[in-house]
Amino acid sequence: MKEKFIVIIILGIIFQSCITNKYLSSATPTNEITNIEYFEPYSYIQLIKKGNKSELNDSLSLESKRIIDSVIYSNKNLYKIKNKIIIENSSINEKVENELSFLIQSAMQKRKLEGIKITPVIDSILDSRNQRFALGIVGVGFGRKKGNYGGQVAKGVAVGVLTLGLFAPVPIKSNLSLYSVIIDSQKNEIAFYKKTLPIEKSPTDPIIIKRQLDKIYENYLFKKK
Repeated sequence: MKEKFIVIIILGIIFQSCITNKYLSSATPTNEITNIEYFEPYSYIQLIKKGNKSELNDSLSLESKRIIDSVIYSNKNLYKIKNKIIIENSSINEKVENELSFLIQSAMQKRKLEGIKITPVIDSILDSRNQRFALGIVGVGFGRKKGNYGGQVAKGVAVGVLTLGLFAPVPIKSNLSLYSVIIDSQKNEIAFYKKTLPIEKSPTDPIIIKRQLDKIYENYLFKKK
């Protein structure tokens, strides 16, 4: 599922890179969207190694996930967050991960929220908590093995991960994109979807992650300053 999600993101970057990056939202007024709970973030960070080859890196992914979680919790008032949804059962957590990826993929591919129904496990969790709104977020990006970047610049080899080589004349050190949905269990729909465009910054930098999260939710959960 992780590999499939990354492939979908690649295609989205190729075909949507020239599209204005506006959020999608349902008819629910923004002032109704409060007391949001959030699912544990998920993050898929690749590491580029020798030969410009990449593979999903657990350490980078976990660190990125931890920092995204920390930034969300530290700014919960700004993002109208009430609680974090903690899922201790690994099997259920995997189902939530897959369902969240599916909802994001659906919103990204359709470019509209109408007709996208809430998936069963996420719906049952929110129902059991008597919770209307829940936020889900996924991080996708890559980093480079130390010493790899200089050699690749010298060779002029394009980066393969996320096909960013199509858009950049030289390799990029690192990259991060964030994808988020807000789920409305009462109306059985996605209330909000937005992604950030890839940014040439570390996927584990808390300052960068905060800026990216602000870009997602500004003018929806809070007014842009």
